[in-house]
Amino acid sequence: MDMIEATPPGLYQATITDVGENTENRELIDGKYLFRLEKRTLDDIRAFGVNSPDDEKRFAAVARVSEVNLGLYRTFAEPWVRATTTERIAEAIREMHPHRLRFRVFSDRNPHMAPVKAMAAEARANRKPVSADNPFLALEQAGSELITTSLRSVGEIRDALTEATFLNTYGSPFVQAAAGLNAEPRAAPRHIEREVQRERAAAELHSALEHRFETGGAEEGALRALIYIRRPDAAVDERGFRMLKIIRDSMKVNKRLTLSQFKAILRDQYQLVLLDEERAVRALPKLLRVGEPEADAALDALRELLVAPGPLAKEEKTRVGRVEKALGVKLVKA
Repeated sequence: MDMIEATPPGLYQATITDVGENTENRELIDGKYLFRLEKRTLDDIRAFGVNSPDDEKRFAAVARVSEVNLGLYRTFAEPWVRATTTERIAEAIREMHPHRLRFRVFSDRNPHMAPVKAMAAEARANRKPVSADNPFLALEQAGSELITTSLRSVGEIRDALTEATFLNTYGSPFVQAAAGLNAEPRAAPRHIEREVQRERAAAELHSALEHRFETGGAEEGALRALIYIRRPDAAVDERGFRMLKIIRDSMKVNKRLTLSQFKAILRDQYQLVLLDEERAVRALPKLLRVGEPEADAALDALRELLVAPGPLAKEEKTRVGRVEKALGVKLVKA
């Protein structure tokens, strides 16, 4: 979650892959799977396919029926519910919700579960694996497989029934006509031509960042260089984030960035690189003053971060060269 929260704003796809023998820097990965966030666009979503006109009408019917139901409830039912329901009754209803109740029944709050707690502790203390030819083990595996198959089949039947009910209900000409969808059959669908509020926010952000290219210190410079170099990859890797945390934890307490500070710096540097890459790189020497202890430490951290997710791609190597030329130092071995 820390990695997701620290990721620059955007649309990402989470990919989870098995960790193999050839995975780079396996020691930086928790468990058997590698978590990675890959940058995506709306075109990637559209590539999966778009709704047909018939589907659009079905979803529009759902939205309209929902609005009608909400209006009826607020007009005729809500006043009576508010008049007859006290906060104590509402709290009792919340506490009796099936999802809360079932967990409470099997928790320590239920005094009848005390013997089970004692038996569980005894079972853990005296747990012994059974032999492979134990008939009860075979029975357990067969039962587990039967339960899995049954649940999968029930789920597939449930999904098919839900889909059929949805299609037949909201695809009905009567329901769509009652929802007012066939009043203008030839009306062209309306699209937003401009998002004025978004454009204004972008202009304000541009104005706020315009004078901040040369503002900051070694931390800002190292993060900016990292973002610039890794930008073609358009992904956030678990290994790089883990290395970043290791570097942070190795610093003195009074010099560590808090997570909120780190996220703020990362967000600003990402926006600066996005705004003007060349200008962002040209300003690096004013942030990373080679020869100063803080700058040298930040450059060492940058070198480790660059190789943490694995080998650099061709475009990333080119970008490393630009940063090395700007700073006059070597970052990655040839």
